Amino acid sequence: MESNVVGNLDVAILCVIAFVTFFVGLVVYLRREDKREGYPVEVSGFMGRTHAAEGFPAMPRPKLFYRPHGRGVAQAPRVEEPETVRPGRTLPPMAFPLDPGHDPLEEGIGAAAYTTLREDEPDLDVEGEPKLISLNDHPEYYIPTGDPDPRGWVLVSADEKIVGKVHDLWFNRAEFFLRYFEVSIDGAEGRRLIPSFFAEALPRDSAVRATTLIARDLRRAPIRADDSCITMREEDRLNGFFAGGLRFSTGHGQIHDPA
Repeated sequence: MESNVVGNLDVAILCVIAFVTFFVGLVVYLRREDKREGYPVEVSGFMGRTHAAEGFPAMPRPKLFYRPHGRGVAQAPRVEEPETVRPGRTLPPMAFPLDPGHDPLEEGIGAAAYTTLREDEPDLDVEGEPKLISLNDHPEYYIPTGDPDPRGWVLVSADEKIVGKVHDLWFNRAEFFLRYFEVSIDGAEGRRLIPSFFAEALPRDSAVRATTLIARDLRRAPIRADDSCITMREEDRLNGFFAGGLRFSTGHGQIHDPA
């Protein structure tokens, strides 16, 4: 027996209409919310001219996020200045190749790209303390007896040259894993950090090998800005430099020859 509500509309049809209306509204809502980061986008137009575009649906109204540990208030979406690719140069129009330049490792181009918009502050745990800590400075964390301790081992580049020494390990105490090797480079000032994802420990040789950078590029790795902590911006720069070595340093498509 049919249960008509109005004319030919019965309960089943009304349920379908309600579901479709809700689903379309949900899709529009989620699409607006995902525009809180990265919008408006820069679109290439006629003759290489660029303009900002939001697309459909429009961007949402700004939302305020009150951050813990005295880090202030963040707004999303927010207006951000475009990052400079290199002095005096801008990105080419969309679909055009990007010239990596003479030294992409230093310029942060392509595989070595990183963002300068990250905060120049350390990442904090739930207690408001830096997540990354030095094992030398925090004896309450230690390497168990019987496991290899890379401190004091030699540093080897991707082209199998001994270039320095390992002095310290930086550990993520919030997630319990090794994050960086702190090293010195022979004949160079300051200490440097090598991401553990771009290095391998060789216990038989008492060595740590940087897997992506040959010796001359490893000597140019970013010097530590602050011995007491590692900032989020510094992490981006480090990982961009060492990741770029896969493309621009180890001979796979090497394109530069710095003096």
